[in-house]
Order: sequence, then C-alpha cells, then structure tokens
Amino acid sequence: MPLRRTLVSAILLVLAVLIELTVLAPLPFPGATPNLVLVVVVILASQFGAVTGAVSGFAGGVLLDIAPPAAGTIGITALMLTVVGYAVGRFAESDDRPWWSIAVLAALAAPLVVLGGAVLGGLLGDPRVRWDDVVVLMLSGAACALILGLLLIRPLRWLCRRVVPDAYPR
Repeated sequence: MPLRRTLVSAILLVLAVLIELTVLAPLPFPGATPNLVLVVVVILASQFGAVTGAVSGFAGGVLLDIAPPAAGTIGITALMLTVVGYAVGRFAESDDRPWWSIAVLAALAAPLVVLGGAVLGGLLGDPRVRWDDVVVLMLSGAACALILGLLLIRPLRWLCRRVVPDAYPR
C-alpha cells in the first residue's frame, strides 16, 4: 500500500479502536456495543479496494483482539474483519455505488461478524458464548452499524479522497 493510504488507514483504525473501547464500550447500549472498527474497515475497503480492506480488517481485528480487556481467543475478530474487508472491497470495486450502500453493507456485515465470532468461539470452547443472546446481538449490531455507517461514510470518504487523491478516479 502507498504511504499515504497506509497512514490514513492506520490512524483511522487506531482511533476507531480507542473510541470503541474507551467511549462506546462503557455506555449501556441495549444489546451489542457499536462496532466502530467494523464500520471503519468497511469504509476503507469501499474506498481503497479489497487488498486494503483485508489488511485493514486484519489490523483492526488484531488491535481489538489484543487490547485490554482481551478475554477471548486472539484472532477471531481479526479473521472476521479480514473476510469482511476483502468482501466489501471486491463488491465496491465493480462500480461507483451510492454513498448509503456502504452503510447498508456495514449493517449486513455486522450480524455476520457476530454470528461468525460466536460459531468460532463455540467451536474453540469459549465459555462466554451464550447462544440465547446471539440473535439480539446480531440485530443490535446491525442497527448500530447502519447508524454509524450513515454518520461516518461521508466525512471519511471525503478525508480519503482528500488525503489519497491518487487512489481515485475509481
């Protein structure tokens, strides 16, 4: 990845992890904590393509997996976000989609990340996986991702286009 794209992606991911863990996680949301890192990965993948999306998903997932209070199996979030980043990047490469479709992609990806994390955690024997909560977490995660996506897509899209103009005219 070119230097500017790497710096923008790294700064946005670190900020997203910090905000998600220090600001959003302590708040009493019904259901899942809003997955800000997922939304940022989806936006980066939609702006820069599949490779940047996969790398950003892996980096953001590893940061979430190792950041305190890391109690689960390291690598599950990284795997889920890598797949999401790559898939969204491939979807967005085909043509110029409307800005709101990226928020819809984030809302569709959020429940899949929750379900995939629960399935992998259950297979690996994670005692924190409670199957009766998975549906509620999937629905609340989708709603939060849609709202965050609608709020963040335009400013982050503008930032990406301003800082890395050579990545366009896709």
